[in-house]
Amino acid sequence: MAITNGYCTAAELKVRLWPSGATVDAVDDTVIEQVVTAVSRWIDEFCATRFFTTDSDETRYYTAEFNDELFTDEIVSITKLESDEDGDRTYEVEWAATDYDLWPYNAGLDSKSYQSIQITPEGDYGFPVDVKKGVKITGKFGWSKAPAPVKEACLIQCERIFLRKDAPFGVTGNAELGELRLIPQLDPDVQQMLFNYQRLF
Repeated sequence: MAITNGYCTAAELKVRLWPSGATVDAVDDTVIEQVVTAVSRWIDEFCATRFFTTDSDETRYYTAEFNDELFTDEIVSITKLESDEDGDRTYEVEWAATDYDLWPYNAGLDSKSYQSIQITPEGDYGFPVDVKKGVKITGKFGWSKAPAPVKEACLIQCERIFLRKDAPFGVTGNAELGELRLIPQLDPDVQQMLFNYQRLF
């Protein structure tokens, strides 16, 4: 299998696992690809977001709590924003780019994603409050690419998971030397590196 939306490459992980450049067989290649994909999705779940976007636009729906701001999944870009004023699921209002701002305003310049949409002072519309699925957004969601801390977190966790085959019951170390310990669900350093990327709403 190939790595799907992984936050590190197989080659990068191999350097961590075999810094001397040892030859890797096809079995290890397959396991590496599986580990990178699984750990990348684990990071998504831990952070409640995803650090990639799709090639094609997606369409997502939201219920607005406020007239002037809509909290969404993380957004890379918007192709079309539409709203349904009366709840009949017919999106009769198509917003112009001048009707809204993506927030934080400078996120795109910093290779980050946008967290919400705010109306502009010169805009013609407001969000239909409490209309279920009242806002329809077509565009790119997630992140354009994984930031450096997420990539490093992926490499650290992938290395631990790949080496788990040497600790099949989740225990590492030597009891006689007082080093016996359980492998935690997620490496503490990984959790710390991902802390600022957790989606809280």
